[in-house]
Amino acid sequence: MMSEIRAGAVLNYVNLGLRIGVPLVLTPYVLEVLGPAEYGLYMLASTLLVRLYLSDLGRTTSTKFLSEYRTRGDAAGEAHFLGMLAALYSLAGAVLLAIGLGVYPFLGAIFPEFTVEELGIYRVLYLMTLVNAAIMFPARSLTGIADSQQKYVVPGVIAVGVSVLNAVGTWLVLGWGWRSVGLVAFNIGTGVLALVLNMVYCFVCLRARLSWQGWDAGLCRGLFAFSWWMLLNQLINMLNAGTGNYLVAMTLGADAATVYTCGLQIYANYFLLGGCLAQLFLPRVVGLVVRGASPAVQTEAMARLGRVQLFILLPVALALIFYGQQFFDLWVGHKLGERAQLSWLIAVALVVPQTFSLVQALGWQISQAREALRQRVAITAFNSMLFIVVSYVVCRWWGIAAQAVWAAVSITIQLLMLNLIHYRSLGLSPLRFYARTFAGWYRWVPALALCAWAAQQFVPGAGWWSLLARLAVLTLCSVYLVLRNTKAEFRRAK
Repeated sequence: MMSEIRAGAVLNYVNLGLRIGVPLVLTPYVLEVLGPAEYGLYMLASTLLVRLYLSDLGRTTSTKFLSEYRTRGDAAGEAHFLGMLAALYSLAGAVLLAIGLGVYPFLGAIFPEFTVEELGIYRVLYLMTLVNAAIMFPARSLTGIADSQQKYVVPGVIAVGVSVLNAVGTWLVLGWGWRSVGLVAFNIGTGVLALVLNMVYCFVCLRARLSWQGWDAGLCRGLFAFSWWMLLNQLINMLNAGTGNYLVAMTLGADAATVYTCGLQIYANYFLLGGCLAQLFLPRVVGLVVRGASPAVQTEAMARLGRVQLFILLPVALALIFYGQQFFDLWVGHKLGERAQLSWLIAVALVVPQTFSLVQALGWQISQAREALRQRVAITAFNSMLFIVVSYVVCRWWGIAAQAVWAAVSITIQLLMLNLIHYRSLGLSPLRFYARTFAGWYRWVPALALCAWAAQQFVPGAGWWSLLARLAVLTLCSVYLVLRNTKAEFRRAK
């Protein structure tokens, strides 16, 4: 089982590297072909599509409940649960489609800054994304079967293959002149292919069974209650700092949305990097909860993963702070000009506060396992409503830079409130978590920052090769840090 987790972690990072690296490489080409305005429209549609896939609402629900059944050894309960899940999420997909179609006539009022041509393109992209989401909603709910059995290798290989296919397809689609509509259609097609392959693996190779024995009122209430709070949390998160590009598009237009989206794209990749490991541990966390592990044990599990997260995230954050301006100039400066620096400031403003949230990502898994989502949803709902209202005013009166600063403040407010939830509702200890996670970092943060600064000062040039050389220096320093801390942890364990 541990080998599956290790292999899954490696494949997750390989897939993550492709999902981050490929768009970074292709973005200048896509931006050149589509132009700033249509690229902004494409990214608005792609952001919604990616967030619907990343939400993993049904997958998380199935993983959580199936892990409980497997811990108890209830195979018949698993099959009955899967039948109920498929039926319930089919209804949810129909509701999602109805709501989306209800919003469709008002897209012109929502985005008044779009030209007639831009609005026409976005209407097509919106409908494609909406229909895809409604169909995929019930299908994705069944892909948590492999996660509940902690089988990560085959799904990881499928994900890597689809990422490579997306990279090749993006180049070909644009080369054939299909533009943004073709790109979204191709992304939807590869998503469907990945789901079909995962379903075949779950039901043929893992021998999962689905049975329908009519509506079970008790199970339906429990499933609906958990799914309802999960759905609210996901919808609220979609309204939060990660979708500030929609507010920019509404108030400043598609061209300004491109500037904000470029910074947001780096932030989204950083967010993916931070959540890559945590998602593998939901079945284990469910097992801890079912077996009655104390809040102190759960806090310690959070801290252990938090330290690993910090080793990964901090060098990336420092690289963005010190070398991000050079990267954005090289990456999108040919189209955005001096506005590329604004995209960099947006990325920094979002990444820095989010780091403190991502290191405690396991807290989200603990909240799911203990079905303690109500307070978390209430806090994020309040923060999201505040974010939207203030963002609209900030964007209209002070522009993109002020919006980025406000987004950073919003992330910080939510982090503080969630720590209160961890303490009051879950019995976890945020102070102990941060003390264990950040132990010794008062020495290492200045040391890494000094290495990054020294590489910036002493490696000459302003092109890609100088950027890669500076990143190599910071990477070597970070690897040394990880090895030294790993040895220290091992000595303490002995």
